[in-house]
Amino acid sequence: MKKPTAVSHLLGQGQGMLRRLREGTADAEHTLMSLRRVLPSDLSTEVWGAVLRGGRLTILVRSAAWGTRLRYAAPAAAKALAAELGTAIDEVKVKVRAER
Repeated sequence: MKKPTAVSHLLGQGQGMLRRLREGTADAEHTLMSLRRVLPSDLSTEVWGAVLRGGRLTILVRSAAWGTRLRYAAPAAAKALAAELGTAIDEVKVKVRAER
């Protein structure tokens, strides 16, 4: 009987879809950390997710009130984030979602 492969090994050494998933997760984490650095400290703690794809930055916040504040801060934050990441940000979308 073949010895089972550990899930951690599959994720670490995975090919194809697993590799793309791992890279996408790392990119999203990098975007989130960079975004938190350019936002005001009170606002940065309320952001729990950020994804940059094709010039569109999608930001996830915990509540509608913080989402409204983020929408006002988004243009300046997007400009600073684009400079930090070295890529263009054409659109910012703020979504209110409870953190999972």
